[in-house]
Amino acid sequence: MLRFIPILLLLSLLAGCTPVQPVLDATQPVDMIAFGSCANQNRPQPIWEAVLANDPDLFVFLGDNVYADTDDMDVLRAAYARLAAQPGFHQLRSRVPVVATWDDHDYGFNDIGAEHVAKQGSKEVFLDFFGEPVASERRTRAGGIYTSYVLGPPGRRVQVILLDTRWDR
Repeated sequence: MLRFIPILLLLSLLAGCTPVQPVLDATQPVDMIAFGSCANQNRPQPIWEAVLANDPDLFVFLGDNVYADTDDMDVLRAAYARLAAQPGFHQLRSRVPVVATWDDHDYGFNDIGAEHVAKQGSKEVFLDFFGEPVASERRTRAGGIYTSYVLGPPGRRVQVILLDTRWDR
């Protein structure tokens, strides 16, 4: 019994490490939007400090959010887990709403498109990682992950359009 105590302590610590991502409130003004892409989860990512220093109201991930290059969903989940473990990204995700689309390396393989055999699995892993609600149209419709958001109060609105340039390519 005592041998399980260190494991339970570790699991308790890890359970507390997952940040609760701020909810995207479409009624609030959006004065600063940060954009990024090409975040190799296996390399240091000091860029997050600069992003956070600008205090964005929204972060838009434009694709190649991880470099998984796989059709194995366990490998893809592990790549996202490594991204989540990056200290700067972890901090960003706990402070700033994040919306995202994908590109080839987080969708499947280099330059892959409609022929990707595991695209439905990639879609589910992607939407799970970015906290897309269960009833979201991105989850329920057939097809890719494209979407748009209209943010801000009347007179100060901004529309963010996220394309999916892989699913039907």
